[in-house]
Amino acid sequence: MNTIEEQLWNYIDGNCTAEEKIEIEQKIAVNIQYHTTYQELLAVHNELNQLDFEEPSMSFTRNVMDKVNLELKPVALKTKIDNRIIYSIGAFFALSIIGIFIYAIAKSNASFDFKMPTINFDAGKYVNATTIQVFVLIDVALGLLYLDSFLRKKNLKNAEKSK
Repeated sequence: MNTIEEQLWNYIDGNCTAEEKIEIEQKIAVNIQYHTTYQELLAVHNELNQLDFEEPSMSFTRNVMDKVNLELKPVALKTKIDNRIIYSIGAFFALSIIGIFIYAIAKSNASFDFKMPTINFDAGKYVNATTIQVFVLIDVALGLLYLDSFLRKKNLKNAEKSK
């Protein structure tokens, strides 16, 4: 677009200052090229104003969004790693640890001649009839608690099945 057309479009659209407007009006009156270009651009402007632009219906956005929601959502890409690779890495480390352990045992000068310490412990002094009775009483109480919880679970399952 040349400067004549730019000036005339600004004049037609009303985007020029008062000084520019007076100057363009004088050029249109004096210069024939300005006048013919002005007439052409004015005709184009009038044609554009007469066009009826098609507007989408009020529910257009809703319909488009409904169709978008019906589309299948893309599945996130997951890379599958071959299990053989994982097993081979695990086997390598396991064999390395076992090898280091065997090497450490082979190079060590450990003697397995070891005597158990002797403990002077008289069980008869601590275990008498009273301690045995207390131990049996605690075992019976725990057994009854377990039996109670087991029977309650069984009753709850039977009640749910009958509903």
